[in-house]
Amino acid sequence: MKKHSAFLLLLSCLVFSVGCYAQDVGYYKCNGGISLSPNNFYALAFQGKRGLDKKSLFGYEKKLEVSKNQIWLFFDTPSSGLMRLQIKKTDTPFQIYIFKEKNGVLCEDLESKSAKLIYKEPSTVNLNSEFIFVEDALRYGVVLVANSGVKDSLEFSFDFSPQDEFGNEIVDSLLFDLSTHGNAHEYEIHVRDAITKRPVKSKISLTGANEINGAYVASDLILNIRKNIKECELKIDAEGYFSFDKKDHSILLKNGLNDTILLKPLVRGAVAKIDEIYFTAGLATILEESGPKLNRLRDFLLVNASVNIEIQGHVNGDGTQPLSSRRLSKKRAKEIVKYLITAGISSKRLSAKGFGFTKPVYEFPESEMEKEANRRVEILIK
Repeated sequence: MKKHSAFLLLLSCLVFSVGCYAQDVGYYKCNGGISLSPNNFYALAFQGKRGLDKKSLFGYEKKLEVSKNQIWLFFDTPSSGLMRLQIKKTDTPFQIYIFKEKNGVLCEDLESKSAKLIYKEPSTVNLNSEFIFVEDALRYGVVLVANSGVKDSLEFSFDFSPQDEFGNEIVDSLLFDLSTHGNAHEYEIHVRDAITKRPVKSKISLTGANEINGAYVASDLILNIRKNIKECELKIDAEGYFSFDKKDHSILLKNGLNDTILLKPLVRGAVAKIDEIYFTAGLATILEESGPKLNRLRDFLLVNASVNIEIQGHVNGDGTQPLSSRRLSKKRAKEIVKYLITAGISSKRLSAKGFGFTKPVYEFPESEMEKEANRRVEILIK
């Protein structure tokens, strides 16, 4: 069951905020840098690049020659606040640079030498205890530079605390109160970050009962409920988070009228399963009943415009015909990519990969449910 365990480990990096190991997509240079998600753990490795940086960092360092062996990280501030990089103990010496954009495109600012260098220290300095104040709606770049040729790994967490310049906590919350006086009961939905438990201002959609049907924007939504609602559909979207869907959401007076929804933040390298996408048996033809879920995937990408994903196809197999199963799973993933492109998502944000039956959830499926679990579509956050 090693393959099953590996899948669960990838998924758990999002759910439980354990280490997420980012994949190599050129993060040794500015235009391939990794976007940091607040309050998450990362494990990266220097790529062992050799030579001197005569481009991005050239001119910012007068005393030292800067190696090309770099790790580039970016943080787009949702508000002003304090950020901190907590680096685990490492024997690898490296230099830390932090830049602030000036003209709106940090990599271009660095090329023109107009980016502002706000922090520069060797790794021997205890960065773990140092918070750096960042301004609202700007991009900050963190560059870690090791000696030429070094390929050592590095583990760190990235913390962010929203605060104003006077040290007051900023909470991005919005109360949407549609309750009125009378005999009705108040039903509350509270949307929170799964890691920090902070309020998350989200688009909340409820359908299935006339008295609650609607789309709302709130972190805390209060509605009037006059009777039990045994089944409705609840959808929640917020930038920087995986979407939340529940088709059979119930609101029962006897169960209390308070639901807290925990949204899982997007983490680079995280994998999530997309349910209810169906294909014709043995073919790459998408069945019509897959439309609603594919449209939800489209909406997720529209809300999170900076996210790129890899569509991963998996099939259930008995160990025979590995090449044909891999081809089929890739064709199915490509069909989903085509659907999303037709729906208005840029092809530059999408890629497809087929694993055949090489990564089953159940290595030896014994029931139709387990076989169905092996036939799945997943997305990888890149």
